[in-house]
This record gives sequence, structure tokens and C-alpha cells, in this order.
Amino acid sequence: MLDDLDHQRVELARVSGELERLTAHATTPDRLVSVTVGSRGLVRDVDIRPAALRHYRADRLSATIVELVARADAELRGQRERLLRSVSELELAYSDVWAGHDDTLSNQRRVR
Repeated sequence: MLDDLDHQRVELARVSGELERLTAHATTPDRLVSVTVGSRGLVRDVDIRPAALRHYRADRLSATIVELVARADAELRGQRERLLRSVSELELAYSDVWAGHDDTLSNQRRVR
């Protein structure tokens, strides 16, 4: 059981690190505007090509950026759900942990 706990701890640390590094990218079909969203849903980068300023009016450019951020965030949610699903498959009941704790206490009492 302790090996299972150690495996779960390692797996949780791995997934936590992956969650922190997640990013998602969205680009307009014409590739004139793109955004990158980080793991916490914050915009990390907005790339606006010079041609975009000639192609889009200001209000349309603004709406396009908002739409790209929403698309990137939706992709990020999907990535997060897939990662978290792998963690949710780790099974260890509280009773298993407590039973292991009882065994550890019993062993410590015997050593004394």
C-alpha cells in the first residue's frame, strides 16, 4: 500500500507540473492574428501581423482577439480535463490510508 501511495504522490507531482506548463494557441484562418493562453487562463502572447491592421477595423480586431482567447481557453480546458482524468483513475480509499497508518503505528510500537 505504501508503494501505491508513493506512486500516487509521484503521479500527482507529475500532473501538477504538466498543468502548470499547459498552453493553448489559437490563430485566425488568415494567420494574421494569434493568441497564446497559459495554464491559468491568462493571455501570454498576442501576435498581430502588420497586415492585420490593414485588414481588420479596430472593433473587429478587438472582437477577433476575444474570440481567439475563448477558443484557446476552451482547448486548455480540454487539455486540463484529460490530465485530471488520468489522476482521477488513481484509486486509494481513505480507509486504505488509515489501515496503513494503523499498521505503521503497530510496527512502531513493536520496535520500541
